Amino acid sequence: MLVKDIIKLSCDFIEQQALAQKLEQGSTLESCEQEIADRLVKCFNLVNNEVASEFVPIKKIEQFDVANGKILLSQFSAKPYKILYVKNGLGRKMRFKQFDDHIFVLCKKAIVCYSILPPVLSITDQVDSFLPERIFAYGVAREFLFMQSRFDDADIFEERFKNSLELICRLSPHGKMPRRRWL
Repeated sequence: MLVKDIIKLSCDFIEQQALAQKLEQGSTLESCEQEIADRLVKCFNLVNNEVASEFVPIKKIEQFDVANGKILLSQFSAKPYKILYVKNGLGRKMRFKQFDDHIFVLCKKAIVCYSILPPVLSITDQVDSFLPERIFAYGVAREFLFMQSRFDDADIFEERFKNSLELICRLSPHGKMPRRRWL
């Protein structure tokens, strides 16, 4: 799915059907329409980061040679958002301590599993996610309506977004909902 498809669907939710139609046809956008489209793309990137950081992490696993108990974060192929676990060369989980610029672990070879944030996408980019575009569109509409100070409308899409994510994450082996707390 393309970011453009998500934006078109969210345009229906925020009463911007004319913009959705122009995006569908590939027409040239006026400056005010381009401004709205740019805001919607920013909203998409916010939602994409939220999904990746809280619900469906993007995981990477890499192997490192450890020198003096340190693995420099600059050695990673992507910037780690959160270190999920570290295993030694035999596959046993190891205790580790994360610092600003390195991880400290007592082993010679380490296998590190970590999550990353998705890259910033533009309107023509492909979205790599198993989530349906409707869920992203709910989140985009929520963010856009919050920016417009339309809080009652935004709350509707907040509920749709969270409920849809909860359902898909419960049914899918890819996602994990954060634990709920009792107040």
